[in-house]
Amino acid sequence: MPVTPERPSSVRKRHRPSHSCTECRRRKVRCDRVKPHCGQCRALGLTTSCAYEEHTRTQNAHRAESIASSVEQQVPRPRDTPEEAHPTSTPTPRRIQGTISKTRVYGHGHWMNSFLLVTFFPRPNSNSRDDLTNTVFECKRLAQSIKQQRPSRKCLPADIHRFFPDRAIMDELVRLYFATFESCYGILWYSSFLRDYDAGLERPENAESPLLLQILLVMTVAGPLHSDASVRAEMVANARIWIHIAQNWLSAPMEKDRLTLKAIQVYCLVLLSREVNHVGADLVWISVGTLVRIAMQMGLHQDPDLLGQMDIEEKELRRRLWYTILEMNAHSAIDSGMSPMITDDDYNTRPPSTRDQTTEVDGQDASALTKCSFQPLLAKSIPLRLRITRIINSMQEEPSYDKVLELGNELAAASSEAAKAISESPSTNTFGSSFCSHILRRFSLCLHYRPAVKAKTNPLYSHSRNVCLEAALDVVALLDDNLYSRILCIGGGMFRDLITRGALLIFLELSPDLSEDTSIFAKRRRHARQESLLNDARRVVRYSKDRMSHGDTNVKTYVCLCMMLAQAEARLEGLPLKEAVENATRDSLSICRDILQATESACATDTRHPDLEAWTNGVISPPHLDTNPDEDLDRLFNFDFTSEQFSMQWPVETSF
Repeated sequence: MPVTPERPSSVRKRHRPSHSCTECRRRKVRCDRVKPHCGQCRALGLTTSCAYEEHTRTQNAHRAESIASSVEQQVPRPRDTPEEAHPTSTPTPRRIQGTISKTRVYGHGHWMNSFLLVTFFPRPNSNSRDDLTNTVFECKRLAQSIKQQRPSRKCLPADIHRFFPDRAIMDELVRLYFATFESCYGILWYSSFLRDYDAGLERPENAESPLLLQILLVMTVAGPLHSDASVRAEMVANARIWIHIAQNWLSAPMEKDRLTLKAIQVYCLVLLSREVNHVGADLVWISVGTLVRIAMQMGLHQDPDLLGQMDIEEKELRRRLWYTILEMNAHSAIDSGMSPMITDDDYNTRPPSTRDQTTEVDGQDASALTKCSFQPLLAKSIPLRLRITRIINSMQEEPSYDKVLELGNELAAASSEAAKAISESPSTNTFGSSFCSHILRRFSLCLHYRPAVKAKTNPLYSHSRNVCLEAALDVVALLDDNLYSRILCIGGGMFRDLITRGALLIFLELSPDLSEDTSIFAKRRRHARQESLLNDARRVVRYSKDRMSHGDTNVKTYVCLCMMLAQAEARLEGLPLKEAVENATRDSLSICRDILQATESACATDTRHPDLEAWTNGVISPPHLDTNPDEDLDRLFNFDFTSEQFSMQWPVETSF
């Protein structure tokens, strides 16, 4: 029978009824099984439909429920305040439905939960307890000693700290990292990392492997941003080896001692390093999947208020790490064209706060750059951006244009809110604001991309065309940031958006529109409008050349951009198109050959640490080369701006 809608002021709640309420079962959501109305039904105003079926239970079931209830009561409940609610519509559960053991959390399907229900085994008497305790302790000591001898526990090269640069350079790179990437990716806690960093460099031979790897990876991420060109070159030269070292440490047979927050931090830094240095950046989605599962096994997807007693710093670090993982998950899914494999119903961790990380370090100069964090701002739109990623990468059906417009409006509102917050921020962290803007704008670019291509032949999609063009020009404007442009020149993944998506939309706008007026006055107006756009296109072509000068081997991208630029310039100037495109193709290929020859010579004379390079055992076989030049040239000339399949014709990663 339905119950009355009034909420009782004081209701005796049973902790573990054997069944969910009928409404939660119908909606297939988790029920907290509170009587007379569960939390889900109260939150959604469905108290009139919230009811429990009556049934009988055995005496043993009553005993098991009592034991499990007493165990669950040891987990503290969160404060029931509005600001601690999950950003989605579902309320934070009152307690986790599982077990907390060391660094992991388990659901009811795990075997450890069965021990909580066992009561019929006799307990040892008090006289023999001391002897048993000593024996158990000795067994644990022996087990730990045995595990320490296993290879996976000591897999870092000996004396790896000898390959660190000078301390002054290391300090600059650490400060640079916290002033840039940490503003959007909350991976390390500034004060605690600085303490460990100082202590580790005093006696590096005794430093733990996770700390040494964190230091290596921080330098790998920040290296391309250093003001000294020689330091940048040294860091870039060592980046691939250091990334392989960290990756090998992570990919060793998984041990329980790797399920720590420090190991999670190493994993996040490895993935960020791969994107920044373009080392397998397009395959990061595969590695992120493993990272998500490790994080969930450690309970990062559960708000720390539900996981027992821990200090404020650890709680905040867990929240920052979880939202960093979600951010990486969304971006890697976009870059791989795959689903993010997680929804906002899979976690209840609250977004990180804007709490200052630097106030706990005595005597440290906490600059405004290290204090500023854009992560709480980005966390607000994570559920929306995960949904957008899932929809645009769906392989079952293409989303309707109404759905694209609906999501686009929500994303535009989130971007406007973020832009307002950035403009009102007192921080001078231009890198952080550029990074944050890029993160948000790329989702608009991806969401509206396919309709924007269709808009060339169907004016119904003109809105998407305008949105994409503005997003592409916003990404071009990021080249004005001297620091951020260095990452755009060498990075992979999202840092290639300008040549994988943005450039195409700019040249699409420069291509002829068959429906436009062709009068002489219309041509003059069009020429005036497109002059500014043509300057942006030239800038994109120069940027693509700069990427090759910094080690990118993707010849087709640069050649195609030069061809499209020549075509656009010839059309506006009234010159023969075929001749202009052929000349641009010949000249751009010659430039690519010269750049690659110089890069090959530099690699041949590169002095690297032989011990570290040998340790990675990285034998990379060259890919099979297509030896049909005529077919390659035909593919280069075969691009049609008016085709709906235009985006599929663009070469993304293939190199000659």
